[in-house]
Amino acid sequence: MALFSQKGLISESSLRLGIDCLQHRGPDGQKFWISPDRRVALGHTRLSIIDLQNGDQPIANQDETLHIIANGEFYDFERIQRDLKQWGYQLKTNSDTEIALHLYNEFGTQCLHYLRGCLKSHD
Repeated sequence: MALFSQKGLISESSLRLGIDCLQHRGPDGQKFWISPDRRVALGHTRLSIIDLQNGDQPIANQDETLHIIANGEFYDFERIQRDLKQWGYQLKTNSDTEIALHLYNEFGTQCLHYLRGCLKSHD
């Protein structure tokens, strides 16, 4: 789940309420991130399938300027992980979601040309 506020600050309690509503979608854990200015927040409930140990989301890049959540699957992510490592990226996880974060860092919105997958919406 993602929240953006133009006016007020996002509270942790509001974000937690939203994440709790999604618990049925991912019973293996919950995690969130709120931007320092408290205007943007990301929350995720996890169903552990890939990278059972380190695949928690939201995932941040090295300098924590970009954050990502995704619900779905990116195909052929192992090949892209290898490419990213060759380009000098240090991946924190073996998660398929992390590739989208670094591809965006590398190519901006053009990263979508490198991604194939199936993203799922929440009920």
